[in-house]
Amino acid sequence: EFGLCHFAHDITARFRAQPTPPSTLKSLNNGAFVDSEEEWRRVAFFAPNWRPLHFNLAVLAEAQGKLGTAVSEYKEFRPHGSPDEQLIVDQRLDELGRRKMKISGAYKRQIALSATSMTLGVGAIGGAVAMFILGPRQTEKAKEWDAAAEQVAAMGNAPGCVEDTSCYNYYQEQAHVLRADADKFENRGKYLLYGGIYVVIIGLLLTTYSIIPLRNAIKSKRQLDGINLGKTRLKWNGGAGVTLRF
Repeated sequence: EFGLCHFAHDITARFRAQPTPPSTLKSLNNGAFVDSEEEWRRVAFFAPNWRPLHFNLAVLAEAQGKLGTAVSEYKEFRPHGSPDEQLIVDQRLDELGRRKMKISGAYKRQIALSATSMTLGVGAIGGAVAMFILGPRQTEKAKEWDAAAEQVAAMGNAPGCVEDTSCYNYYQEQAHVLRADADKFENRGKYLLYGGIYVVIIGLLLTTYSIIPLRNAIKSKRQLDGINLGKTRLKWNGGAGVTLRF
């Protein structure tokens, strides 16, 4: 018979099961929940209608952190349980459901934060690359305008123009305008270069930071399929009794 033995204030559930395969007891005593679950699956193959089977599988799944499996097994067992056993199952399903909602909310926030940070970071890196491409072009253009200014100034120094003050002043004025434009291009190239360095640093920091919420999101996603209670939470009492502390 499978029945509820004790339910204390610390939500400790003790239950009695029908004679259990020795290999499952050994695995459970050693904390090898995966091996124990495999043994229970073998039992399920040979005795699919054994009443406490699904409850035992649910307990093992929950101890391993398999929320989805635990919920499925609890629901499978519930129609065959006594009123007290159904009460325990309902409490476990409610607890796991609330935890799942909490983890799901955290997962969505972490994904959004990671995606936003990564998008900004990659966008900043892309912008920095564009700045690195445009910067040298501005510098090259500055050199071209400097060369043009020198040519115009040389035209003002020609023998036929030196004696004519208005001709000389005209060419020198044009050369001055070209040099001013060349300085603008050169300064713009420097700003793009230094700005690109700062932007790429910010982009790398944002991209690196996005890994943190992404890792947390992966953990939350795994928890959506299981809540890991830890090995010390499930203990064999001796005989056919198991204590599961939540």
